[in-house]
Amino acid sequence: MELAAIYHRPNSEWAYMSTPDEFVINLRAKHNDLSKVEILYGDPYDKTLTEANTSKWNYQVKELVKNLRGVSADYWQVKLSIPASRRLAYAFRIYGQESEQFLYDDRKLAPFSETSLHDLVAFRTPYLDPAEITGLPAWVAKTIWYQLMPDRFANGQPTNDKEGTVAWDSEEASATNFFGGDLAGIIDKLDYLQELGINGLDLTPIFTAYSNHKYDTADFWSVDPAFGNKEDLKRLVDEAHRRQMKVMLEGTFDHLSDFSLQWQDVHKLGAKSRFAKWFKVKAFPVRYTLSADPNYAPDASYAMFANNPHLPKLNLHEKAVQDYLLEVLTYWVQQFDIDAWRIGTADEFPPSFSRRLVAHLNKIKPDFYLVGENNDTGINTEGRPLFNGGVNYPLVEIMKDYFLDEKAAVGWLIEATNTQLMRHANPTLQGMLLSLDGPNSPRLLDLCHQDKQLMRALLAYSFLQIGSPVLFYGTELGLTGASVPANRACMKWKVDEQDETMLRFIKVLADFRKAYNPLITKGSYEWGQYSSKYDYLSFTRRLGKQRIFALFNLGYSSIKFVLPANAKLIMSQNLIETDSRLGQYGFVIIEA
Repeated sequence: MELAAIYHRPNSEWAYMSTPDEFVINLRAKHNDLSKVEILYGDPYDKTLTEANTSKWNYQVKELVKNLRGVSADYWQVKLSIPASRRLAYAFRIYGQESEQFLYDDRKLAPFSETSLHDLVAFRTPYLDPAEITGLPAWVAKTIWYQLMPDRFANGQPTNDKEGTVAWDSEEASATNFFGGDLAGIIDKLDYLQELGINGLDLTPIFTAYSNHKYDTADFWSVDPAFGNKEDLKRLVDEAHRRQMKVMLEGTFDHLSDFSLQWQDVHKLGAKSRFAKWFKVKAFPVRYTLSADPNYAPDASYAMFANNPHLPKLNLHEKAVQDYLLEVLTYWVQQFDIDAWRIGTADEFPPSFSRRLVAHLNKIKPDFYLVGENNDTGINTEGRPLFNGGVNYPLVEIMKDYFLDEKAAVGWLIEATNTQLMRHANPTLQGMLLSLDGPNSPRLLDLCHQDKQLMRALLAYSFLQIGSPVLFYGTELGLTGASVPANRACMKWKVDEQDETMLRFIKVLADFRKAYNPLITKGSYEWGQYSSKYDYLSFTRRLGKQRIFALFNLGYSSIKFVLPANAKLIMSQNLIETDSRLGQYGFVIIEA
């Protein structure tokens, strides 16, 4: 038995309350190293006085199940009922493949014996208060999101086009041109999105700003006039809700535009400005060193976002700034009934402010969904999570490394995926967003080297993962763009410019995800047969008596696959049933 591979971390995503009455515990060990694992558990204060006048802990025993099987490691799990005292103590009794047994507690991993059991120092939880559960609104795991940039989606109200707006799709997208897309245009296309299978709208920033993408917000209190007004936003939310669609707004709140009133006041008055403490200013007057790139400064007398001198960084530890952001973030929920915030660089928020924000939003709207978009998805979501979820970039990059770049063997994909599945509690995993592309990345078709079969295979695989899928606008029509700003091209509304095959595929994929959503979000994940040599993998998702099996072939050669007699074929690509072969980039998903 390889003892160094045995791992558990108490009071974390490896040991957490999943519901007010259930506590989940996970353990890692070397692949196929253990024959059985038992947990000794109970109320830490439930003790009996022995004849020797010593106290004996009254524990129960329950066997763990092998929850995830990998290539180098396996993960074991048990779900325990929380005692009436709402405290738990526990330790592991570990059985090797031979006769060896070990006791794993908070102080030691030692051979199991009467002595080690007598000296047991159990892992212990604090008081398990249900109020500390970061729950997930029931609707989140059922949502398929559609991320869109208003200026590039649809122009429904030409009268609000700003001066210099160019005709729709009349020229290539650039960093400075405007095409007139607006909130009215989104409203006009809600039926199209509903038919596509979308039930969640993810709007990139809509607030007043000088760019076409609006991430450089100057005023968080207003809708950018080029997009319409607050009445238009209210109508959009109401119309979306009428179609059972949720609405999520995006914003970056760790910096402001240098056109903001607050920064302009600091620029003018320096240290005497009432906003001087709002920013991380090193010296007054505020200034920066010019470079060939107007959006890059090698140094400045103030902290910047991404070394962009036009995006001064807010001092998020300043109470006045926190109060301001709290007002802004709650205003759009209270006044317009939005359902979610997707907060960029949320890892910059002090934990105390994040807790305050979560409590405030939940009080206003108990089923509100708060997403942190961070490079490190663990911040705000690991351990005792603060937010409902994040954008699961690590899991998405693992998929891309395997499917697109041929950087990884199948075994690596399995191990890396297992690691990410164990990085978060299951409710948090369900609250993660799975974005294969977006405003700051190449288009999915470009990532797939213009191979639409590969693109469909990756999309199908991603829709089988835990977390909510996110489609970037135009993915269903085959939009391309290898870099910013080409990836932000106008939506193709002319039928003869659309990829009808991809459009139908996305509709089928969305229907599949909705039909099997409970199984995909809550079911077990069981890796099946795979081959690094021939580059294929399979896995099963199971919930109760329902089971779906998926097989993906990325290899150059076709592989043999015989459809079981009683199986239901859900969807497939490059499956030649007459020859029982699955070709390159082929996949098959069945219910069996």
